[in-house]
Amino acid sequence: MDPSSTARILLAEDDPVSLAFLAEALRGLGLHVTTVADGEAALIAARARRFDALMLDHHLPGLDGDAVLRALRADAGAASRAITAIATTADPDPAIHARLRDTGFARVLVKPLDAASLRKGLDALGIAFLPASSAPVPALDDGDGLQASGSLQALSALRGLLARELDGLADEWNDLRGDAATMAGRLHRLRAACGF
Repeated sequence: MDPSSTARILLAEDDPVSLAFLAEALRGLGLHVTTVADGEAALIAARARRFDALMLDHHLPGLDGDAVLRALRADAGAASRAITAIATTADPDPAIHARLRDTGFARVLVKPLDAASLRKGLDALGIAFLPASSAPVPALDDGDGLQASGSLQALSALRGLLARELDGLADEWNDLRGDAATMAGRLHRLRAACGF
């Protein structure tokens, strides 16, 4: 793939483990990735620059992925107004997936994802990336982890991020116990992190 034809994707994900995995997996496919960690930053970036695709987490802080997409579609001056949008979510509820598609997402990808599922989802939307034979994957003893992550670097980074996530949760646990809504959000992030 010619670098000038590399597809540009805006990835909006607030969970650091999910963000690291998805960004590395997308880069492993030869795509140019711009990352943001909240809905407001995603909206600003998509208004200012034309991307070839948007990958927005359903549960972003501030503006969720749905609100970002609705605001973009309503803004005639937004550079990425009519661009293909993909929703990511750890929520398995088909009703939520249907609502996301009704909002305008071309595809809903359920986390945790592996590199093969991500590739399949992008291919179904016609997003150009490097063919599998052009993106060699080094050998690794734990083949399932490598296959799911797409690269040794991604696998190592994900393990480090998960360890930090678990350490942080131990420190936060007592504070979270009295707040069911905050705990539910924190556990949602942890479920996604563990899946990756």
